[in-house]
Amino acid sequence: MRKRLLLIMGLLCGFVLLSWGQSDGKKEPKLLVDGCFFTESPSELQGATYQMSILKSDDGRTMMLVTGIKLSEESKKYAVPLLEVKDANYWLEKAKENKEFLSISDYVPKMALNEGERIKPFSVQATDGTRWTDGNTQGRPLVLNFWYTGCGPCIREMPELNGWMDACPDVNYLAVTWNTPEQIQKIVERRGFRFHQVAGDSALWNMFGVQQTPTTVVLDKQGVVRKLVIGTSQQKRDELLEAIRQVSGEKQ
Repeated sequence: MRKRLLLIMGLLCGFVLLSWGQSDGKKEPKLLVDGCFFTESPSELQGATYQMSILKSDDGRTMMLVTGIKLSEESKKYAVPLLEVKDANYWLEKAKENKEFLSISDYVPKMALNEGERIKPFSVQATDGTRWTDGNTQGRPLVLNFWYTGCGPCIREMPELNGWMDACPDVNYLAVTWNTPEQIQKIVERRGFRFHQVAGDSALWNMFGVQQTPTTVVLDKQGVVRKLVIGTSQQKRDELLEAIRQVSGEKQ
């Protein structure tokens, strides 16, 4: 039972991609929530308590079933359409027959700064030599993306984060890592990551109490935290971009 629980928690971790590719032209998502199939965890699972079970097919395939969660219409937009899911009806029937569940409480790390709180005084230097402080960042929104070189989801999302700079140009964008400039150089160049890189400096990391990456923070022009998201998924990135649009006054 303990090994099974650890497997479930590992697979369902909010920043782990849950897509298992395609077969015969059909997609094979591995997560079923509220009658919807997903390749990434919907936002409602973060910090929630729910029931989980692993469904198995006769040919050895698996599906993670989550119950006790009611999805919003917004989250359902990120579901894989039933017609695109391989054996969708089979898995839905299997879910109805299932009687074995484990109770799961999703752990969300406690942050030192939270939404609605003002950033504390800070002074950090980016790899390009630019000095950033709580003073010279005010007057424009600020986005902080915390990452490190061993975080696969952090690295995969970098090209999409670049698009935020084009959509909302009047915003300061800082990527923050405890890795050294030398350690991040190849990754940043390979992914074309355009955020200002604050490397080898733990001041902001410690200020927010970051425990899990990626963690992304959106602050308004007065330095108040308006959005804080732990982990990444398409839904979370879309929600972050919408928050950036709101604090910057950019229309979609």
